[in-house]
Amino acid sequence: MALLGNIPVVPTPFLNGKIDQESIVRLIERTAPHLDGYVVCGSTGEAPALTTSERKDVIRAFAKESPKQLELVIGLGHTSLEDAIELGLDAAEAGIKSALVPSPYYFPNSLDMVIDYVGKLAEATGLDIVFYDNPVTTKTTFTADSLIRLSEAVSSIKAVKMTDHAFGKIRELKARTKLSVFGGDDIICFRAFEAGVDGNMIIAPIIFPEAFRECWNHYVNGDRERSFDIYSRTLLPFISMFGPGDEIPTTKALFKHLGLFSSAETRTPLLASDAQRTREVLLGYQQGLQKQQLK
Repeated sequence: MALLGNIPVVPTPFLNGKIDQESIVRLIERTAPHLDGYVVCGSTGEAPALTTSERKDVIRAFAKESPKQLELVIGLGHTSLEDAIELGLDAAEAGIKSALVPSPYYFPNSLDMVIDYVGKLAEATGLDIVFYDNPVTTKTTFTADSLIRLSEAVSSIKAVKMTDHAFGKIRELKARTKLSVFGGDDIICFRAFEAGVDGNMIIAPIIFPEAFRECWNHYVNGDRERSFDIYSRTLLPFISMFGPGDEIPTTKALFKHLGLFSSAETRTPLLASDAQRTREVLLGYQQGLQKQQLK
């Protein structure tokens, strides 16, 4: 079956520098009924700052606690193919079927380099691949043609997460391939709806799970006006205040405020949200919450 729907990227909770398993359970209990899955150990999950052992702990926690009907997608961004394969195999053993894979970072990538890397990772792990088109982080730019060539060369690529704002690429991929395409940036998520995405791998669905689900359902059922009304009233106040640039610490500060996370800790080099930014994010969240309750 195709990967579809709202599969938000999830921050990793810490308590006194360790993975906070209890906060993972609370987050799943609060959000699971309104989601199609979770992306764990992605960049929002601070995976580059986690050890391999810690990533495995997060994978296993979500695999154990998530309802079985939800899709789990493991983030496999890495600088080491061998370590990425180890994590992928551990995820597969835990029952996870899909991995979110960006271009390997640091070195400039050619298309052939990405084909070689992603192809070897897919073959070794047996996972379906959601290719993460993130030009800002990876310094690797893809056109629609190059994404299509990549997916033809690596048959395990079943979907693409789009973080850049090239909406024409979304439309072209939908017209020319059978790939699922996911929106990957909260700040332009409704424009991604309009471009034809099949789902969303962003943060907003885990902040307002019920409202985002309602917004998405109205859109896919053809009621654009009702969908945009929910987006504008409930989702946009928060989205406009929490990013871009410091989405991870501000989301953790909000989850701490809501009692979902025991701590707002981040892992270095990220710094925790300061008091001013936390107030701004709470303002956006509370405004959206009031509008949701008044619907």
